[in-house]
Amino acid sequence: MDGILNVIKPTGVSSFSFMRQVQRKLNIKKIGHLGTLDPNACGVLVLLCGRATKLNQSLSGGTKVYRSVFTFGIETDTLDTVGEVIARNEAIPTRKQVEEILPTIIGDTEIQVPKFSAVHIGGRRAYDLARNGVDFTPPTKTVKIYRFELLKQIAPNKFWVEIECETGTYVRSLAKLVATRLGTVAIASSILRTRVGDFDIKDAKCLQDVAINNLLKV
Repeated sequence: MDGILNVIKPTGVSSFSFMRQVQRKLNIKKIGHLGTLDPNACGVLVLLCGRATKLNQSLSGGTKVYRSVFTFGIETDTLDTVGEVIARNEAIPTRKQVEEILPTIIGDTEIQVPKFSAVHIGGRRAYDLARNGVDFTPPTKTVKIYRFELLKQIAPNKFWVEIECETGTYVRSLAKLVATRLGTVAIASSILRTRVGDFDIKDAKCLQDVAINNLLKV
């Protein structure tokens, strides 16, 4: 069974676990993906099935689009809603301040990889070290941000943003970066991936709806 599946990963499950659910449902022998989502994130997850797994390198360079709610005034160790609170700050930016800071992050931007991430630190996953209380400084990386827009202010401390970026960008890290530049703290309280390369959420299928005839032949 060869082809590409555009599916919607729900929140509360890892990309790997959800991929295995699809694999079992459709009885696919070989399967891969074009980039994971955090367990607390949802949205487009592109699965490569059968011989299509060989296309990983050629397809993985496309841009990705996310919609996220940045909640200011609080920081957690995971930089989202599932972690423990490690900082609070009563300084909440205005809509104008957020609108003005976002364009300054467009282009090549250095971010710090979250402690709770799958990056390898000395041969171990960063999230394993963090969960075991190991003190370490996560690495930084340079990513390219193509578009960073404020869509709406939905509460005094909550701002809904849209980001178009290269693969490997951590939205949680962008929330922290924006907050730092504004002299406060923040988390990405929700993350929705709406596009991976040419694969859009409007064409994606939920697990209960995904079927063999959804495979895009390659």
